[in-house]
Amino acid sequence: MAGSEGADIQGVRRLCNLIGKGRALEQLAVEPIALEVARRAIGEDMRWQAMNFHDPIPGDQRPHQAIHADRSFFPDCKAYLNVVWAIDAMTEQNGATRLVPGSQKKPHPRDIVADAREPVAGEIYAVCPAGTAIFLHGDTWHGGRANYSTASRRVIHLGYSCRNTAPQYEIADSLTPAIRRRLGVHCALIPDRLVL
Repeated sequence: MAGSEGADIQGVRRLCNLIGKGRALEQLAVEPIALEVARRAIGEDMRWQAMNFHDPIPGDQRPHQAIHADRSFFPDCKAYLNVVWAIDAMTEQNGATRLVPGSQKKPHPRDIVADAREPVAGEIYAVCPAGTAIFLHGDTWHGGRANYSTASRRVIHLGYSCRNTAPQYEIADSLTPAIRRRLGVHCALIPDRLVL
């Protein structure tokens, strides 16, 4: 890994705005199955919103990430889809993402869970082989876990939202026109600033 940046999550190496870090990563964001699932979940008004890398440090036993639902970070967003791409196999020991099936129908966990870092009733671990794509409704409760093993548990998180939701990072000027079209990124030039 080239470094660490972004949200300060103890025990996790993180890189943000992967789509702005190289053409090879653009291809993952426009992977046809992911785009089709995003369109079906969100509608034709779908757009790319975020692309980040998470790597819980092997052997680091700090507390788990608080369970949360990503759409709540974007109050104007009517629909949100997470795609978690497993670079490595995810196991119970190396910190497979925890999630709560059916939780997209519940209030946000901060409103009903006493300690979001502790296990939550009904949670499961997203145990899967490397190369798996996990699709999560934007209101599904989920969270990273500590990596108790000596093996890596690297994942790339992609977020897709409605067009009215600003991207996590302004990247439009770094994308090719073809990638912008496929991601639903539309640009307008305003003096001294490129906006989406």
